[in-house]
Amino acid sequence: MNNSYSQRNHLLKVFILIFVFWFLLSGMTNLFMIILGLLSSFFVVWIINKMDLVDHEVSFHNFSISKLIMYFFWLLREIIISNLKVCLCIVAPNKKINPEIIKIKSSQNSEFANVLYANSITLTPGTVTIDVDKNNFTVHTLDAQFKESLETNIMDEKILSTEQNVNNKGKGEND
Repeated sequence: MNNSYSQRNHLLKVFILIFVFWFLLSGMTNLFMIILGLLSSFFVVWIINKMDLVDHEVSFHNFSISKLIMYFFWLLREIIISNLKVCLCIVAPNKKINPEIIKIKSSQNSEFANVLYANSITLTPGTVTIDVDKNNFTVHTLDAQFKESLETNIMDEKILSTEQNVNNKGKGEND
């Protein structure tokens, strides 16, 4: 596989991603609405291109799409489990919560992966990323069980595994 960056290919992937997202959210299946969805997706990609928001750093070319999809489903599972844990904290009459602010280190290779990690932490109930300083995150945890879950670094490792150029940290041509 050629791992070189192509802005046109990247814009095509963004277009497909935006259209699929639109389709999943809208659920519209009649031809007129699908054409409007395609036009809307094209318009968004055109604006993104005109604003020069697409570059090598924010592209998906350094990520394995299949691993990102697997990560998405893993994250959904973790969100559901964390929701249940938070519900138990709320409904348990004698349960005392112990909120903490902790520092964790991200081992991601790109800014995009760091953003994915920080947002994944926040999406998971019981934890909120409150500050990001390069690869150092400040996270508020609701209770010790959420802190321990973050300290296992499972989420960090799963996101790191989605990056294809893991061994090239600091060796990129644009660094």
